[in-house]
Amino acid sequence: MGYLWNYGKKYWGYYLMAIAAMCVSIGLDMLSPRLIQAMIDEVIVGGRMELLLRLLLGLLGIGLGRAIFQYVKEFTFDCVGANIGCKIRKELFDHIQTLSVGYFDSHNTGELMARVKDDVEKIWNAMGFVGMLAIECVIHCTVVLLCMLRISPLLTLLALAVMPVIAVCAIRMEREMGEVYEEISEETARLNTVAQENLAGARTVKAFARENYELKKFRERNQQFYRLNMKQARMLAFYQPLISAVGQGFLMAVVLAGGVLVIMDSMTIGELGAFLEYANYIIWPMEMVGWLSNDLASAAASSRKIQKVFQEKAEIQEPENPVELKEITGEVRFENVGLKLGERQILSHIDIVVRPGQTLGIMGMTGAGKSSLIHLLQRFYDPAEGRILLDGTDIRRLSLGRLRSSMAVVMQDVFLFSDTVARNIETGQKGEIEAETVYWAAETACAHPFIRQLGAGYETVVGERGVGLSGGQKQRISIARALAKKAPILVLDDATSALDMETEKEIQEKLGQVQGCTRIIIGHRISSVRHADEIIIIENGEIAERGSHETLMAKKGRYYETWKVQYGEEDEPWR
Repeated sequence: MGYLWNYGKKYWGYYLMAIAAMCVSIGLDMLSPRLIQAMIDEVIVGGRMELLLRLLLGLLGIGLGRAIFQYVKEFTFDCVGANIGCKIRKELFDHIQTLSVGYFDSHNTGELMARVKDDVEKIWNAMGFVGMLAIECVIHCTVVLLCMLRISPLLTLLALAVMPVIAVCAIRMEREMGEVYEEISEETARLNTVAQENLAGARTVKAFARENYELKKFRERNQQFYRLNMKQARMLAFYQPLISAVGQGFLMAVVLAGGVLVIMDSMTIGELGAFLEYANYIIWPMEMVGWLSNDLASAAASSRKIQKVFQEKAEIQEPENPVELKEITGEVRFENVGLKLGERQILSHIDIVVRPGQTLGIMGMTGAGKSSLIHLLQRFYDPAEGRILLDGTDIRRLSLGRLRSSMAVVMQDVFLFSDTVARNIETGQKGEIEAETVYWAAETACAHPFIRQLGAGYETVVGERGVGLSGGQKQRISIARALAKKAPILVLDDATSALDMETEKEIQEKLGQVQGCTRIIIGHRISSVRHADEIIIIENGEIAERGSHETLMAKKGRYYETWKVQYGEEDEPWR
């Protein structure tokens, strides 16, 4: 919870103002029983009717004053809580954006959504309304006890005897509820993950008729969530009535003991009435202790989870003094590069040189390590051995922004935002790309014809992750997005796998006409890499073959065998 202090102290002036308003409001509260005492002793018992109007106006004034200062108090606390919650959510989201890809490999979306949304809301409440009530309870109880002490020290001992009982109940409840809140928070993350995966993959679920399986999986998680909440409810059902019963028992004891003191002329009826009002005032803070302790325990658990995310450090760090490259020509060099993730060796002894403007083709079996080369080039991971150079500079010496902005990448898993087609194409340089560039990129990617046929053309809003478009259409928009960026390095990672042969051929021909960029093309089809300056075959994380198409065909090795599988004994494609 220590880091929350850093947020709270920025608003210390507002907190002081709110607490001052709270104190005035509580002070006005403490005057009401005194006026009631005067009405009983002076007006009802003493018969001084001339005081009645003044006392009634006094009660009215107290009510209006309380309303004003209560408003100031609550509005200020709510504003501060909202500001702190907003700042924490922003900084948490900003921090998550700085974490490396490896972090997202081991943490699911539902868990992170629970941290950003649910946990921040609990802290928001703790720093605002709930925190306000906790402070008010402490001040209120202290002032009420002092007022009670002035009327009857003997009856005040009853209150002092009751408060430890409630405190013990509250502490026990807080301990038990804290453990349950931890479990509920974790289960919320799991439930969010199941729901998010199911909704995002709705088409896959239906295509494989997995509705019953997914329903069963969701019901199991939902049932566990239900059980935990019922466990929490049972705790509340046990402790809250217990606390309330103690409070009501206290009032009965005050009436009985106070009645005896009135009979003995040790206190007046008015004083007893005032004391009963104070006794009522001290009951509500006692009853709130359980609820407040629950919310504060929940906020403390959420704070620990958020703090844990803040403590995560990116594996890939920005260099302290990054090298500034004024202009990137696009020369890429891998020097004896190896990659190891955990205990698994992904790549070994990779040596590649791609000159500016050249095209490198990469082929290999699924899982051979082809995409890992691109992940290394973008510094999603750092090599375990060797180094990667961009224009002769080790990429670890370049800022991540500069490095990644120099590349336009079309990934295997095409991701489109729920936005217009035009804005999806502008993703790489949003706000800086002219409409003509968008149209040129779409035309080069063979996307322009089908985009025009959409309901609103380039202003058509595509669904989440491109729902509503075919795989080939999404790939073409993704290629257009990369081209519109006009980066010196263009990477196509199996970018035409969903396209027919004719469309792929047309795109390859148009890409060949694009000047001023180095191309790295990963593909399973010979046609994807056929015209590359050099083609490398990755096998078990190492380069098994390399050379031009003609050279590799003449070797009659792995590349040649792949060609025979794909095209049989027919002539070479696209000669």
